[in-house]
Amino acid sequence: MKYKSNISIIVSIICIAIIGSVIGFNYFKGNVKETSNYTENNEVASLIRDNTLTEIIKKSITPEQKGPIPRTGKIAYITIDDGPSKYTNEILDILEKNDVKATFFMIDGNMKLHKDEVERIQEDGHSAGFHSVSHDIKQLYKTPQNTLKEFETCENTFYSITGEISKLIRLPYGSKPYMPDASHELLKENGYKMWDWNLDTQDWRATTDIIVSNVLYYGRDNPNLVVLMHEKEQTVKALDSMIKVLKDRGYEIMPITEDTQPHNYWDKNL
Repeated sequence: MKYKSNISIIVSIICIAIIGSVIGFNYFKGNVKETSNYTENNEVASLIRDNTLTEIIKKSITPEQKGPIPRTGKIAYITIDDGPSKYTNEILDILEKNDVKATFFMIDGNMKLHKDEVERIQEDGHSAGFHSVSHDIKQLYKTPQNTLKEFETCENTFYSITGEISKLIRLPYGSKPYMPDASHELLKENGYKMWDWNLDTQDWRATTDIIVSNVLYYGRDNPNLVVLMHEKEQTVKALDSMIKVLKDRGYEIMPITEDTQPHNYWDKNL
């Protein structure tokens, strides 16, 4: 009886072992399948390692998005009007600290008063554009020739200071509704590239906290931002926090270049 009992125990152990092997094999097969899927889903990682992904990104960029390749697909252009001024160097210091580049749309008389700041804007790798001579729509749009002359004057002043040229411009109060068709056509014929904005920080009248809040609120759903700012004391105080907000939201902050497709109200691409 004792012998038969031992045999029963041995048979039971063998059966348990066989069942365990079958279960283990199926579990192993399942894990292999999951591992295979995991490997397939992580092909992007290998593309990153061998730089193939960079080539894919290059091919996917639309003709409008030229220049440096964005890392996230979300782009913010910080644009600063009305300078140079006594605040320009502080603005440039903040931009340098955060390792970002901006675009300065400058007034002719201010360039003449702040030549060192104009030179620094250029030397630090920011983009320079023009914001008219008069900043007065009645004077600027008196005739199409007046419009052209103001921006040619800005261009000549910039060249006399830096030895460089620029065709980037921003019209006072925006390119619409004030600019007549004839002025618009003449500027285009002479190669000027107009930039408006789709996020107005209201920094010319807002407090520092409201400036940052405006960026938080009005920039929340747009992957391509053209941010309007001015050379004001409150702008200087808000700039660092504003940059951090944009970076935290995944924006790559880039300067506007001559190769960047202009975004303006006439082209309806803001």
